[in-house]
Amino acid sequence: MRPTLSDVARLASVSVATASRALSNPDLVADGTRRAVREAANSCGYKINLVARSLRIQRTDTLLVLTPEIDNGFYPALLHGIEDAALDLGYTVLVGFTAKSEKHRQSYADLLSNGRVDGMLVMDGGSGVNRFTGPRPDLPTVQVLDRIYAPPVPVVRVDDGEVADLAVRHLSSLGHHRIAHIAGSAAAPHALERRNGFVAAMGRSGLPVEEHLMVSGDGGWEGGLQAMRRLLSLPQRPTAVFCADDALACAAMNVCREQGLRVPEDISLIGANDTQDGQRAYPPLTTVHVPRADIGATAANLLIGLIRGQPGAESDTVLPVELRERATCAPLRAAVAA
Repeated sequence: MRPTLSDVARLASVSVATASRALSNPDLVADGTRRAVREAANSCGYKINLVARSLRIQRTDTLLVLTPEIDNGFYPALLHGIEDAALDLGYTVLVGFTAKSEKHRQSYADLLSNGRVDGMLVMDGGSGVNRFTGPRPDLPTVQVLDRIYAPPVPVVRVDDGEVADLAVRHLSSLGHHRIAHIAGSAAAPHALERRNGFVAAMGRSGLPVEEHLMVSGDGGWEGGLQAMRRLLSLPQRPTAVFCADDALACAAMNVCREQGLRVPEDISLIGANDTQDGQRAYPPLTTVHVPRADIGATAANLLIGLIRGQPGAESDTVLPVELRERATCAPLRAAVAA
């Protein structure tokens, strides 16, 4: 015989109404009660009729996450944070990759217009998502990292100017004054903010900003290789480089090795985001930590709050970043400075 909600309630020692709330609106019950009801449902094999439920409450309990790609060390932690928070509140996550063809993007537009998802998380401002949503989406939406919609559409991000400032101040404190910057994708607003932040931070540190020491690493790994080779070909090469992300920094480290330069003895490198690429590099990469899992969880919780009509959503949530010192930065040596 198929188990019923009454069976779940009896096993969890709660009322049928409480069992229903725990499964349908889990944020309305205490954590202990929610866990007890879920364990009871799992133990007896109770399954919610999702089709009937969505028709009844006019909600799918599904979030659409739009991200440019997954084959990049930056995105998995964000997705894990989103999924963990969503599942805890009874929502499932559908991931769409916007860096694919126009056909793929159109399929996501159809999901939105047909009411097959309750809300949307946009994880990349350079994805062109606004081409099919217009200047303001007509369903609950939260932006992650980059702002492409004007307020009141919320965004959860870090201060990318602060990311650059932490990197430059650290290198400056080690005696470096000829500091270069390898910038990220020109299409990504956060990459531009880090470039602008680099310029501002150099000025605050009283260091000259030389245009030829700011090069684009657009194109990912290959772009990072080309950018670093360009910097090392200068008559007077930099003594330190701030890379807009860890992947670019790891590519730069490879170029140093191929040209016989030691990191950090001959040149210091610092990245940003604190991905596994940098953590597993040799030597381990000094970087600016961006709390990607926390950003994902915060964005998911904010979106679900909007879907459920909860008041008081912040339009701009900024999470803190911090320097993670490892092994790729060292004090400037007199021989290198000369």
